Amino acid sequence: MTGKKWNFKIVLAGDGAVGKTSIRERYMGKGFSGDYLKTIGADFASKKVKLEDNEITFQIWDLAGQDSYSAVRSTFYKGAIAALLVFDIQDQQTMTNLRTWLEESIEGSNSGILVYFVIANKIDLPSENRRVSQKMALEFCQRLMTETGINFYYSETSALTGQNIQETFDFLAYTLLEANNVKITKKKDLTPGIIDIKESMMEPSSGEVAVSAEEFKKLVKKVEKLEGKIETIQAILKQLVQKVK
Repeated sequence: MTGKKWNFKIVLAGDGAVGKTSIRERYMGKGFSGDYLKTIGADFASKKVKLEDNEITFQIWDLAGQDSYSAVRSTFYKGAIAALLVFDIQDQQTMTNLRTWLEESIEGSNSGILVYFVIANKIDLPSENRRVSQKMALEFCQRLMTETGINFYYSETSALTGQNIQETFDFLAYTLLEANNVKITKKKDLTPGIIDIKESMMEPSSGEVAVSAEEFKKLVKKVEKLEGKIETIQAILKQLVQKVK
């Protein structure tokens, strides 16, 4: 189906101060009022985007990360079709806590969320400040996928510079339309900053394959040497048996 209007509810979830609000503001503006976060525990804004002849309205709900809002937060997941789980690359605990945010989103949406992104934010900061490497983050996502059966997309962003913000939401639009069986003429490819966790698990890196092949060769040589020693031992035993006779 094409030429249709779509309304997609997106939730931004994660600990406080990881940059959720900055990501939303970078993409679509400051929204209606920052006061909503203080009163109801969520802020929201909407943005219309055009994809071929499909008109999409993103409703992005920015959920407060503080524990004091946990009792009311679950209500905001209802009707959501996608979730962006955000962590701060300077703080490994904020990544670990995404497990709790994932569980909360599954329960609150009644398993209605179709697309999950894990967002590593603040990559504009100096490399020495980074406490979560991309390798660590991907391994974390792979574990979550193995445990839950949910596929994730992974993106590294900077709300300050805008790096990968637009690309993430563009790809999200394509993915959500495809999830609703809409055929897109021009397929949106993964950008270098976006990783499909399922594909990353299926395709080992070339380095890993090379190492495995090398180790296999070494093992073959060891077996060949061992076989030669066994033949020598067998010959000696045969001689001993003949002498005994």
